Amino acid sequence: MDFYKKLVLTIVSLLLFSCASITPTIDNETVVKLKRTACYGRCPVYTVIVKANGAVEYEGYEYVSAKGFQTASLPKESIDLIKAELLKANFFKMKSNLDSGSWGCFVSATDSSYILIESSIQNRRKAVSVYLGCDSKQVYEVISLANYIDQVIGTSKWVK
Repeated sequence: MDFYKKLVLTIVSLLLFSCASITPTIDNETVVKLKRTACYGRCPVYTVIVKANGAVEYEGYEYVSAKGFQTASLPKESIDLIKAELLKANFFKMKSNLDSGSWGCFVSATDSSYILIESSIQNRRKAVSVYLGCDSKQVYEVISLANYIDQVIGTSKWVK
């Protein structure tokens, strides 16, 4: 991906995620959706979705070992682990949007990506987007949560 494509993709990402709150785009059958966006460097860009029935849908875009659409399945125990971690992290009480224009975001880098996590558990739906260039407790919590979700799903087989 050349510099100008990265620049446009990053600007579009910033514009898309600059709103004060984010409306979840998932349905009640989706337990979690994790999206990692582009940065100025070689950040993996992909989306992974876990459905309540254990179906996993992955789509890789840039800087991943598997580009395109992939599927897998998770046992109920893994889905329960993800749900428990979301609840333990107080995901449904987190600020919806934390980026360079948000209160509580102390910008430490201007070339970072975003992590977007959406979840639907027990009739509650929430979307949380954080800019990784912010130096904030919530950013670190979302990074940890995203890494945990990746680990349980096993996205490393597609993202290296």
